[in-house]
Amino acid sequence: MRDCRFLTLLLALSLNGCVAQAVLENDVRSAQWKARTLSTATDPSLAYAALSAQLVELEALYQRDPSDERVLGLLDHGYRLMAHGFIELRYLEALGAADLGRAAQEKLARDDADRRARYYGGLRAAGRASSPLAVESDFAEPVAACAHHDRPAFEGRLNALLAAREKAPEGRLESALSRRLASAWLLPNVAAYCDF
Repeated sequence: MRDCRFLTLLLALSLNGCVAQAVLENDVRSAQWKARTLSTATDPSLAYAALSAQLVELEALYQRDPSDERVLGLLDHGYRLMAHGFIELRYLEALGAADLGRAAQEKLARDDADRRARYYGGLRAAGRASSPLAVESDFAEPVAACAHHDRPAFEGRLNALLAAREKAPEGRLESALSRRLASAWLLPNVAAYCDF
């Protein structure tokens, strides 16, 4: 009798573990689909709200399984997109409005998102480097032109970004962010930092 109870308990525990793993797997796959759907958004305001909610959900998934590479990758990507897309845009808009107090707050928020991205990126398996985001790589040339006080190169690259369109549906959000960022970089109070 005692053996039967023990076996029943073991069976119940193993089924609970299987069910918990299946629920986690479903939640991770759902998060992947949400991230893919988010990448097709064209409205940065709506996408910012969606990404904020998604990052909270991903943090909860990370707590449930800190070793899941898919969750780590989504957190790394999400926080980099938050830092270099959405928060960078708010930072540039604050500079454009000459609101240095708000710009300082946005810089702190951007630094925090960057730290989180590096943390989650660092937890990924060795050799699984994060692929660069368009909103990161699109602005390497304008930043270099700004540092070299090269106004034609600066404006030329930013105007090319404004005219560019996405190549795939999954690139719509980053394309929309790149266009908004290019517009913000061209604001007189922002461009003034390049000392042309």
